[in-house]
Amino acid sequence: MKIRNEFLISILLIACCLANLRAQTMTDAEIFGPNVYVFSPTDDMTKIRTTINTIHDQMLHDEFSSKRYAFYFKPGDYTQAGLFNIAYYTHIGGLGKLPTDVRLSNVYTPAPLANNNATCTFWRSAENFTVAGKSTGDLNTWFQWAVSQAAPLRRINSERRAHYQWWYDGWCSGGFTGDCNFKDRAGSWSQQQWYFRNSYVELGSKDYSMGGWNLCYQGVEFGTSVNMTSHSDNWTTSGGAWNNVSRVDKTPIIREKPFLFFGDDGRYKVFKPALRYDSKGTSWKPGNMGAGETFDLLNDFYVVKPGTSATTMNEQLEAGKHLFITPGMYELSEPLLVKRANTIILGTGYATLIPSSTNPTSAIIVGDVEGVSIAGLLFDAHFSSRTLLQVGTKFSTNNFSLNPTLLADLFFRVGGFRTTNVNVDVALEINSSDVIGDHFWIWRADHGQGVGWFKNTSKNGLVVNGHHVTIYGLFNEHFQEYGTVWNGEKGRMYFYQNETPYDVLKQTDYMSNNGTLNGYAGYKVADNVNYHEASMLGLYDVFINTQGAKIAVANSMEIPDSKGVKVHHACNVRISTDNMGGFQTVINGQTQSTYYATGAGKRFYVVDYSGTKEPAAWQRPEQASGVEHVLNNEYAISFELQNKQLSIYSKTSAITIDIYDITGKAIFHQNGIDPISLSKCAQGIYLIKIQTKPGIQKTIKFALSGN
Repeated sequence: MKIRNEFLISILLIACCLANLRAQTMTDAEIFGPNVYVFSPTDDMTKIRTTINTIHDQMLHDEFSSKRYAFYFKPGDYTQAGLFNIAYYTHIGGLGKLPTDVRLSNVYTPAPLANNNATCTFWRSAENFTVAGKSTGDLNTWFQWAVSQAAPLRRINSERRAHYQWWYDGWCSGGFTGDCNFKDRAGSWSQQQWYFRNSYVELGSKDYSMGGWNLCYQGVEFGTSVNMTSHSDNWTTSGGAWNNVSRVDKTPIIREKPFLFFGDDGRYKVFKPALRYDSKGTSWKPGNMGAGETFDLLNDFYVVKPGTSATTMNEQLEAGKHLFITPGMYELSEPLLVKRANTIILGTGYATLIPSSTNPTSAIIVGDVEGVSIAGLLFDAHFSSRTLLQVGTKFSTNNFSLNPTLLADLFFRVGGFRTTNVNVDVALEINSSDVIGDHFWIWRADHGQGVGWFKNTSKNGLVVNGHHVTIYGLFNEHFQEYGTVWNGEKGRMYFYQNETPYDVLKQTDYMSNNGTLNGYAGYKVADNVNYHEASMLGLYDVFINTQGAKIAVANSMEIPDSKGVKVHHACNVRISTDNMGGFQTVINGQTQSTYYATGAGKRFYVVDYSGTKEPAAWQRPEQASGVEHVLNNEYAISFELQNKQLSIYSKTSAITIDIYDITGKAIFHQNGIDPISLSKCAQGIYLIKIQTKPGIQKTIKFALSGN
């Protein structure tokens, strides 16, 4: 029997080795499918440039294209390939461990509209490479990332001057920068708003405007020569429509977006960066990619290619695989169901998930589990569904503070692509607690096909029901009721951009509070919330397609009258056609706003605002696991953890309980099922071992955290 078992083990090992050998000899096309281009430093540089720039030229004006692309570069120097132009629905990324491992000469995003206008330069991204070279006074030498929404820069190392507009005069409405290093300067003269998070900028915004309507820095480090006065909160002194800067010194909690790289063993990997708390600067340093977890792409992921069905994806998720979704448009006959903690769904090249005509529910539904990462996806409504992404179940009481879910670079579109009518009740619904959101554009289309007040209908862009949810960089536009509704406690919002719908046809169709209040606030914190923080907000009225109707919105923001709800730096800007309406006040009837102004670009603002009433005491709701752990057919246990007291429930009291910290150190021993106080235990992960007298045992991991 022993010989037979050893023989079987040998066969299995050989099979595994053969499987790995096959994986290593697969071509990039076999691994990734038709829409991913992987370049090597030994490739012909002219062909690389021609491939990328030809696709750009073909798609320059193809704003609602069905084409999707990703361009990846294995570690090496590609500067001889010259300038790359990046089109709609395109991701360009380095495959090194560090941004310094891949060197590109320069990258542009030419404006598709006339007069260098970049306000429709959407849906393109750059990640994990160096923009190599030195900039001079010649604009041709600058790194021109001239974009508006849904066009993130991540993990970029730029040696060149980063220029966030197209040419000298291009108007734009962006944008997002995260985890980047700029060895020169970064800025523009014409961006309406821009959000920098956890980056380093050697020269700050030198020679640029100090800021547009709302220029924001969070967790950003600057070179020693930078005048910090012009890179810090200035709303009390700036006063005007332009040159308005906000700065938050640290980022309270963040996990950077996972990314693809090429390992030392010649295999593709996915890196999931570690959580950081109260952080400044980049997650990576020279020679150090940062703390995190590495996964083998072919062993741990299922690579989704065009034509893959939702059923297949769900089977792979059920089997314990992560998903790497390559560029394409995927109609999902059923929602993708994420039931397993720590699942990663990573898209590239604006892989687009579409609830099909037979799926009125959602594209993805995440169960109430911890540590999920969903990143790099576009969700599109070609048909009607309740949501496009739902995270967690309503009324959940689970505490995921030690292992939060991350949602990063997720973009949502309702209307624009098809001529037929569509409805989505809520584009993104967050029910789980402790979720981190890092860059969303949630867009009810204002142009394209099938666009109109009764054509592409949607109530809310974002609804947050979970507690302790933190969101960075939210762009949320044109929804027909509240843009954002925040029902959870202890929420935090850092940087918000919102626009009213363009196309309200009459005031009576646009009334809130049971028809008693003009319009819907762009940002609504529920009346029963006691604690909330919101910083760096710009809310703009754009009533330009109202067919002559003058539309009023009573408040751009509505918040509860609680001292525990605080707003720092919120502004309104008038974009509406004269006499077409606007915001009557900025917040809760305070600070007269754009409704009473004429002329585009007028700005009204509040520096700090909070309610007047003492907030009610609040702590996390009771958290009962409700999970029964079966030891055998006779014995079963479940436990409830509330206020650091552990209660054990069992059919028998004849059990032994031992508790260990994550290092394996024993900290508690008990015979029987009396309640256990954990009041002296620090926050962290613990193991509880429960053993019955017959010798049957079960070890369970649980998290202990504060409120």
